[in-house]
Amino acid sequence: MERRKTLIDGRLAAALAAAALLGQASDILSPTPGSLFSKGPVRVIARADGKAELLLDGKAVPVERPAEGVITAILHPNPGPHELALGEHKVKFTVGKADGEWTSFKEHPPVASCQNCHAVKNGVWSLQRASLVTLCFPCHDKEKFPKAHTHVAGILADCQMCHNAHGSNAKGFLTMTRETACKQCHN
Repeated sequence: MERRKTLIDGRLAAALAAAALLGQASDILSPTPGSLFSKGPVRVIARADGKAELLLDGKAVPVERPAEGVITAILHPNPGPHELALGEHKVKFTVGKADGEWTSFKEHPPVASCQNCHAVKNGVWSLQRASLVTLCFPCHDKEKFPKAHTHVAGILADCQMCHNAHGSNAKGFLTMTRETACKQCHN
């Protein structure tokens, strides 16, 4: 019973942390910090309130706003290091050859079309389905899930607690180390 309470308390803490992230004025979801792109283009996915301006190396870039609070852009930066800024949020990435400080960025395949996962519902940009489990498993193998995660899918119902669904420069699109991910629910 104590283990179940710890698990529930961990989930609650993770849900509150996710809610706090959603409340941020701006957030660059893709690319992730420290990403290496062998060449362009670089797809930017961000959320922002109001008329936030996306800057590449201090200069405004054209953006699309497919829904309120959502910003996307396709950039064709020159080789070398760059900084994206959206409000207070900044992400550094590089294009071309680079030293070991940068890690190759991998785009999550559904990102090719936002509508693969998202839809506008009642005027608000949201996920197509109520549960991330039902959203993710049409593409991901549900049978292999327990082997990689040591839990069945129902226990880890919010994939975004640990994974960046838009892409990442980390193995498995993780947003943190595996050890840190486990400690969100386990002491």
